[in-house]
Amino acid sequence: MSYIQSYYKNVLMIFLGTFIMSIPINGILVHHHLLSGGVTGIAMLLNLLFKWDMSLLVLILNIPIFILGYKFIHKKFICLSLLGMLSFTVSLSLTKNIHIPTDDILVAVLLGGVLNGLGSGIVFRGSGSTGGTDIISKIMNKFFSLSMGSVGFGLNVIIIFLSGFFFGVDLSVYTLALMFISSQTTNYVVDGLNYKRTISIITNKEIEISEQIIKEAKRGVTIVHGQGAYTKAPRAIITCTVGIREVAKIKEIVKRTDPHAFMTITETAQVFGSGFLRLNKID
Repeated sequence: MSYIQSYYKNVLMIFLGTFIMSIPINGILVHHHLLSGGVTGIAMLLNLLFKWDMSLLVLILNIPIFILGYKFIHKKFICLSLLGMLSFTVSLSLTKNIHIPTDDILVAVLLGGVLNGLGSGIVFRGSGSTGGTDIISKIMNKFFSLSMGSVGFGLNVIIIFLSGFFFGVDLSVYTLALMFISSQTTNYVVDGLNYKRTISIITNKEIEISEQIIKEAKRGVTIVHGQGAYTKAPRAIITCTVGIREVAKIKEIVKRTDPHAFMTITETAQVFGSGFLRLNKID
């Protein structure tokens, strides 16, 4: 795919994602006094309290954030985020009369969270964002070494507190559940089914275990030679990345070959290379 085709595809995904995001906000969340995360959540709160136009609030709140972002952050990210923010503002205006009829708060939380996360994930897949929290997080990370996740979480905690203060504890808990569902849906859309497991095995029978993993699991392995800090004895570290269904097979191989081995299994997202998704297949 050429650069121009990739660019237009990203733009289309940003438009689609922001439109999907606007539907649950106008159609579900505001009717149940539920808040989204980030700057959008603040705009929703002001809309519920003072009936101010939400799309205009999103635009106004983002102006100083984008000014700072343009000064301190990579210009390509800012341009795509600006596109996303403007598209999101227009979408909020276009969908302000949409109402999805449901009186069940749990249905509102589940459906609103899934749709919001779906739209957000599509925007991220298009290499964009809707500004706000993402830009603030990048600035805080650049100058204060704070992780973007921590900054975003801190801002959302403030929104949850405000939700509890104005609308009660019950709705603040529902808002928390909504944010969690939305974030998990976003992660799924961004990473898809490309979740794997990376296994590290510390053993003195590295040859036997490696050969059996290659033969039985049909997976490549890497052997790193190290030394125990306490015993000073030589140790080999075997690492391999496998599908979730192959974890049990690897555990069985290690158990029967070296029951005294030390093994850790960690979740891994977005695995590329031989045996998995090829890098040249990525847009």
